[in-house]
Amino acid sequence: MLVLALACSRKTPHAPDHPESKPAAASAAGPAPSAAPTPTEELVAPTHLLSLPVSAYAIVLELDGDQAFLLTRTAAYCLEAGQPAHKLDLDLGIGPVLAPSGIVFWSKGAIWSASKQSKTVWHLAAAAQQPEYFVASETGFAWLDRVDNGPYRIQTLQGHKPRVIVSSQEELSALHMIHDWIFFVQRMPGRSWRIGRVGLSGGEVQYTDPRSSATPAMLSGKESLAYYDMDRSAIFRVTPDLKSENAWLNDFVCSPIYEAKNIYCSRVEGLFEILAQTSQPRVLTFGRRETITAIRANSKQIVWTVDAGPDQLVVEMLPVQASASGSLPIE
Repeated sequence: MLVLALACSRKTPHAPDHPESKPAAASAAGPAPSAAPTPTEELVAPTHLLSLPVSAYAIVLELDGDQAFLLTRTAAYCLEAGQPAHKLDLDLGIGPVLAPSGIVFWSKGAIWSASKQSKTVWHLAAAAQQPEYFVASETGFAWLDRVDNGPYRIQTLQGHKPRVIVSSQEELSALHMIHDWIFFVQRMPGRSWRIGRVGLSGGEVQYTDPRSSATPAMLSGKESLAYYDMDRSAIFRVTPDLKSENAWLNDFVCSPIYEAKNIYCSRVEGLFEILAQTSQPRVLTFGRRETITAIRANSKQIVWTVDAGPDQLVVEMLPVQASASGSLPIE
């Protein structure tokens, strides 16, 4: 919330109409965001999926086709429009993830996988150190952990045993998976950082050139990486080989950010969709003055969580068809 407030406090010239390509190396901090576009027609009302007496900052939100999954520390909720929430009581702890095989989580010194529809749980491996969080793709999963004051580690399973594929004394964060590649942010001495990638099977780690700006809070993307740079108030896309990046949209706050062909952005004004073909923002919700803490989208729907007060969470949904119908123009 502090990051968002700081980013919104600056003034900046109008964003360019088209993305500007540039090398992956860092550039100087630029101007900050302009005012958000406003709707000129009535917006489609979101569908309410769930309300819970749970902090909106201690959850994981995922999508699987028509179903959304809200993962808390003590339960998984399967959500679908028009259907009652299906609750599974599970000891999911911190940072679980929805993988194709099920819900992967750590509990009682081991890594487990739970069915998406029942309480059936499989033991995957012993792991004494609790992960900070898991990430997954269609090819597997990995996790980030750190032993006391030791190195940061990215691990995966090799058979039924954990295997370290990256170890770093510098801080690692923002893990993200695209197919069988793991991407992450490494904080460098001073205020610089760089993006790294490593294969799920291990091997040489590749990095971008260091950048001097605020460290991205998260990486997103289905085929290429997307991240929001607070200092430059811009959304950037990085090619999977880490060799180049382009500015998708300048002068636009986007935190949290999620990419699923189009980019989905939270601002204090509401929820916005950045169209891939034009790089122009489209209003999805506006003027509700609520804090969105997580966004997920696929070809069918957009879901998000809202901080509705101390230990109060709301999950809402819009169909993608409504957001792309052309009925939501902006000024």
